[in-house]
Amino acid sequence: MREDGDLRLRFAERLRALKDATGISVRDLEAASVRTPRRRAGQPPLRLKRGTIAGMLSTTRPVCPEREHVEVFVDTCLRKAAESRRSLPAELGEPAAWDRAYDDLLIGRSSSPVAPPASPETPAPPTAPAPPATQAPPATPASPEKTPALPETSALPGTRARRVPEALAGAKEVLADLVEQQWRIEARLRSLDDPGPMPVRWRLTGDGRLLDHPDNLTPLAAPLTVSSDDVPALARRLRGMRRRRLVILGGPGSGKTTLAVQLLRELLATRHEHGDEPVPVLLPAADWDTGTFPLLQDWLTARLARDYPALRATEQGARAAAALAARGHILPILDGLDELPEAARTAVIAALNRSLGDGDQLVVTARTAAYREAVDGAADVITSATVIEPDPLEPSVAAGYLRRCLPAQAGPLWERVLAGLAAGPPGPLAEVTATPLGLWLLRAVFIAPNAEPAVLLDRFPDAGALRAHLFDRLVPALIDARPPGAHSGELFRPRRRRDPQEVRRTLTLLARHLTHPRGPDGSPRTRDLAWWRLAHDTRGVTPAIRLALGFAVALAITACSTISLWILNDAVGGGVTYGLLFGVAAGGAVALAARSWPAQQPGYADLRGRGRRSRPAFLPVRGLALGLVAGVAMVLMMGFTVGFGAAAYLAGGVSALTVGLAYGFASGLAAWAEAPTRDGRAGSPLSSWRADRTLNLVRAATIGGTAALTGGLTAGLAAAYTDTPGFGLAVGLSYALTFGLTAGLVAGRHHAWMAFVIATGTGRIPRGLMSFLDDAHRLGLLRAVGPIYQFRHAELQDHLADPR
Repeated sequence: MREDGDLRLRFAERLRALKDATGISVRDLEAASVRTPRRRAGQPPLRLKRGTIAGMLSTTRPVCPEREHVEVFVDTCLRKAAESRRSLPAELGEPAAWDRAYDDLLIGRSSSPVAPPASPETPAPPTAPAPPATQAPPATPASPEKTPALPETSALPGTRARRVPEALAGAKEVLADLVEQQWRIEARLRSLDDPGPMPVRWRLTGDGRLLDHPDNLTPLAAPLTVSSDDVPALARRLRGMRRRRLVILGGPGSGKTTLAVQLLRELLATRHEHGDEPVPVLLPAADWDTGTFPLLQDWLTARLARDYPALRATEQGARAAAALAARGHILPILDGLDELPEAARTAVIAALNRSLGDGDQLVVTARTAAYREAVDGAADVITSATVIEPDPLEPSVAAGYLRRCLPAQAGPLWERVLAGLAAGPPGPLAEVTATPLGLWLLRAVFIAPNAEPAVLLDRFPDAGALRAHLFDRLVPALIDARPPGAHSGELFRPRRRRDPQEVRRTLTLLARHLTHPRGPDGSPRTRDLAWWRLAHDTRGVTPAIRLALGFAVALAITACSTISLWILNDAVGGGVTYGLLFGVAAGGAVALAARSWPAQQPGYADLRGRGRRSRPAFLPVRGLALGLVAGVAMVLMMGFTVGFGAAAYLAGGVSALTVGLAYGFASGLAAWAEAPTRDGRAGSPLSSWRADRTLNLVRAATIGGTAALTGGLTAGLAAAYTDTPGFGLAVGLSYALTFGLTAGLVAGRHHAWMAFVIATGTGRIPRGLMSFLDDAHRLGLLRAVGPIYQFRHAELQDHLADPR
């Protein structure tokens, strides 16, 4: 990797040039503290250590520094230069130049040569001031009668395509090809091009609270009204914005995601005609945890690396995703901001404004009410973003679209239906087809399977009855339209083929569980399907089940101690006595602990440094309690087998000390790593379920390993005093099972996954529920709000819960 070393040497030379030009000392660099943009709220400013500085400035083997370290170094030097009134050349004195230089280092391409630093005797000539920017005329406030909008121009300042280094161009093209192929397939599955998009009209929002200050928006020139069936016009409007940022709002089923997908495909298809623009990538907003990824670019890097692993095969390898995100070569389309909890939505708006530079582009989709709540919570809007909303579909427009979806010779029944919809008085069919959701339901249920439309003429007394009929037939229609995908990255396709009747039964069970008992006003009990509450709500861990669990633990310990002592030491009586005493005690402890499992929140193993000081690393009380039990157990076991004597009491004391210390540290480590998963934490329901499963298994393995270790030590001690290795081994096995099994099940504060598994095993929760819910989400029947599922449309839940 000679080339990589040369790049580091040149970057270190540039850092040394800046240090020499400003006259700053290493001590001054150490003393400085800077709150960089990547510092999370509440974190202290960053300081450089002497070893870090030495590695950055090394003349032989410099390190590739972290971006934050470079930011602190440069910021401190520039402040020193300003205080001493030293002039610097542009390549050293402009932060933007350092950003480019670091990005070039990151992607493996050297930046422009560094100008030699000015000597102290001969100051470098000051950088020529930039010519004054052309002042735009003040925007004229739009009158109430005139809808403001954006111009049709497509070459505004600040929207030029970013320079693509040759080494990165290949990765960018690979990504563009992957995204284009992905959404070409999905567009076919969603029938976006068959026969064409729904003609939904979109306009600039009339709610001024959702828009930025007029001076931060592109000057208005013509009414902004675009249609979903003319996406090139919307793409031209987007390209004409001074800052290409768009928020697509609407109610449930209004076509927000569909418009975003259409826009993505149009931007991809015409990207090279406009200066090699950024690659649009659609990502689920619900996956962005701003606590883990405080900047948009950090999250984009992680998502690109996960969703498009082929980028690693390019010339840039593992650095490709980071370079594309850092250099602004990605246009993120964040779909479903409303699927985040309210607090997380507010955090995303703040993170976007913190992350976006002048030339960064963005598209966001959200439900209108949820976006309004997020804006109110953040007391801010997305800077410079244009916000659009849909108009209701006119009956004649809906009829025209349905006609295009039908065969050329649709038949007299369809002609009567469409003629009545277009010209007749408002009725159930017109009301249902006023939204893209209703139009899509009609097409999915009647047109795609070539169903008889006679029932649409006069069978349904109102829109509710017609909508119920469509919902009844929706599940089999979606399953037929969306076959299983080849890999998990296909967001709108299930992982396996599902039986429509099974899907309907399970969804009905869940809908009734969420809805009943209804409130006094008839409202459903809840809209939130939280997997960790199911064991509690279904009474999946009953007293009988807890008793059976405790009995199983007691039986396992008794059997292990009896068999091991019989086989290895021919001491059946001692094994039975030990097993009955401590097996029953351990089983009772597990049964009592299991009472609280269904009410516990899910957790995850938080191994990050933040918050460690507030958590214990050693729990002496727990260690003392278990140590005493272990000591008594050892004394009794040896007493019942080889007699009560000095050896038994000494072994008991050593066992108490060993087990107590080991368990104290093990339980402290588990408590240190354990953290609750709250509703407001971003992430999918499946990821929270997996995180809690991992936490439970790792915690049990840690405690079990501790018990095995202490059991082995105890076995060695016993063998040393009895000259009977078989007895020591038997004691070790019994000890490991007793304390490993008990502590592994009892320790910790988060056992939601264990309660879920027990409820599943007893039939209170359907088997394979989590994979089913994930597939239902991919089919479009459910939506995810952080770690909670909801029915995609409240009307579908109400319909399924109705006990007809």
